[in-house]
Amino acid sequence: MLTNEFDLLDATTAAPAAAAILNEVKAGWGFVPNLHRVLAVSPAALEAYGALWAIAEKTSFTAVERNVAFLSIIYENECDYCMAGHTNLSRMAKVEEAVIAAVRNGAAIADARLQALREFAALITRHRGMVSEAEVAAFKSAGFTNQSVLDLLVLAAAKLISNYTNHLANTPLDGFMKGAEWVVPGHLKRAI
Repeated sequence: MLTNEFDLLDATTAAPAAAAILNEVKAGWGFVPNLHRVLAVSPAALEAYGALWAIAEKTSFTAVERNVAFLSIIYENECDYCMAGHTNLSRMAKVEEAVIAAVRNGAAIADARLQALREFAALITRHRGMVSEAEVAAFKSAGFTNQSVLDLLVLAAAKLISNYTNHLANTPLDGFMKGAEWVVPGHLKRAI
């Protein structure tokens, strides 16, 4: 059930600028995810999300690393919609099932490099980029660089748009997410 009076738009109900983007998404994915249908209310937000999504693939991270970072950011932002979607996207990117399960359950990842990435992505998200030199050094000691630090911000920015949109609209899950549903652990407290 959508909240805050958001609608699920499509190419026939969205503004022309958003409709064009929705048509591109459908051509690329074969369907239009509900997130994009909500974002279509703002052509600028829809375009920004699409641009950041495309730029994320140009970062220094491998597909597996990118997906682990996305899952870690999503976990911190407590977004059930994106966790379900990125669980399946991670499977498509050949992320090991044990790694996906660890992030979804808040457990450690056995692979030290992926665990360092997961921890640092969580720290950046949780502390809004205010991390210590020691935390940056720990991340870099796992084989990452200053480029990796900044590349994580690209991923976090993309997830800020999607995770926050889903919180505001209570975006319903898409059919491809069946079997990947996630119960938010509920660590965050609502603003007063």
